Amino acid sequence: MDKLNLLIIVIAAFLLSGCGYRLAGTVDLDPVFESIHVSYQSQGHAMAKLLEKQLKANKYELVGAEQASALVEVLYENTDRKILSIDEGGKVREYELILSVGIDVKDSEGKKLVSNQEVRLTKDFLYDINDVLGKNSEEQAIYEEMRADAARLVLYRLQAISLEVEGKE
Repeated sequence: MDKLNLLIIVIAAFLLSGCGYRLAGTVDLDPVFESIHVSYQSQGHAMAKLLEKQLKANKYELVGAEQASALVEVLYENTDRKILSIDEGGKVREYELILSVGIDVKDSEGKKLVSNQEVRLTKDFLYDINDVLGKNSEEQAIYEEMRADAARLVLYRLQAISLEVEGKE
């Protein structure tokens, strides 16, 4: 029975590796991204730091702008909220939280690989006028989660660029 289980595990491992399976969150970028510099405008500091953290987690080298083979610039990071619903007394009950992040990506020669690409995330948020402090903290925590998601989406966009670059070669 043990040999049968071992055989099943080995076969499953071969099948998974053969179909291109890999852990979620890992990205495989083109060699043009072997050394990356992340810069930001005044509004994009938090987003740039999260993007750098994601790149480091995926084992990509962060360097100065002069040594970089690719330059990623966070153009802006905007947060907004829109009213979704109000109660019978006219008080807000629900908001839609919005995070928009714009990026530019260039290679070392200054050729734009992506120009003003926007990543936009939204999330519904129930608001309670009786718990203003708690809800403000919750709102900020949701924005932080959205920033982390946006950083991952930017990496996936870089991966899509890598596939486009490979297709042109």
